[in-house]
Amino acid sequence: MSDDVLTSKAGTIERCCQRAREEYEKDPTTFVSDLTRQDAATLNVIRAWEAAVEMGDYVLAQGEGALARDEREVISLLAERGWIDAALAEDLQRSGEFCRAEWDYQASPLPALVAILKRGLTDFEAYAATMLNLGKPN
Repeated sequence: MSDDVLTSKAGTIERCCQRAREEYEKDPTTFVSDLTRQDAATLNVIRAWEAAVEMGDYVLAQGEGALARDEREVISLLAERGWIDAALAEDLQRSGEFCRAEWDYQASPLPALVAILKRGLTDFEAYAATMLNLGKPN
């Protein structure tokens, strides 16, 4: 399996997590009133989610030619095969719910974004590391 695709997507996830984290950590007390920082953090969470789904799609296609119907199923299939931890899959899917609400122009609750920024970014990073390990030659 080519490490180039996985390495590129892992780099995207790392950069997006870093940027989202920076926007929140500038000053957590003013984050709730700063729409520009909220937008920047949201955009980077969405980009991290998209890269995570693309990584999963790639691993599934390379591993067994499986195609998922949607991004939720990508994560579910990886967990079902034991390629990622079930708890990690559940946490990632919660982040995905936030992203889907944003894509559909629904009001995503600010507490969900803050929860992702405080705890969920490490899920993306752990996922990327796991996917990179799956891509290494045996």
